[in-house]
Amino acid sequence: MLLGLTALAQKEQDFASRFMALHSTETSLECTTVSPVMMQRMLQLPDVEDDASLREVLTQLKSIRMVTCDDPAVSEKLFEEALQLARHNPKRYRLHAEEEHKKLYVRRRGKLIVEMVLFMVFESHFSLINLTGNMNEQFLQQLMQL
Repeated sequence: MLLGLTALAQKEQDFASRFMALHSTETSLECTTVSPVMMQRMLQLPDVEDDASLREVLTQLKSIRMVTCDDPAVSEKLFEEALQLARHNPKRYRLHAEEEHKKLYVRRRGKLIVEMVLFMVFESHFSLINLTGNMNEQFLQQLMQL
């Protein structure tokens, strides 16, 4: 049974990959991924090894995906599409914070935050940042202060 759950978790799409699957063919979306392997390599960098707070933050992350579109003609539409996707999955993604043209959704498993999704339109450009991992409330508060 445990192997089945592990296999299911590995097939689970994060918000960014689902968004790309739905909208990449109709727009000029670009997706950049920092994979778990790259995250491990970052932890081995001398600057990270010497900085305890940075190391603590990075150990909570599994991957980072950034989806962008620089076409002002579709930025608002992409923002609305991201909002619809989040609202379509209310049991999975819960709104944590919002400002005009900026939304932060989180997905939890128990007390841990396993995914954070920030999407926004800034200066007519659409950006979506998707963090996955095992993040705690302190991590979220640190992120909110940035």
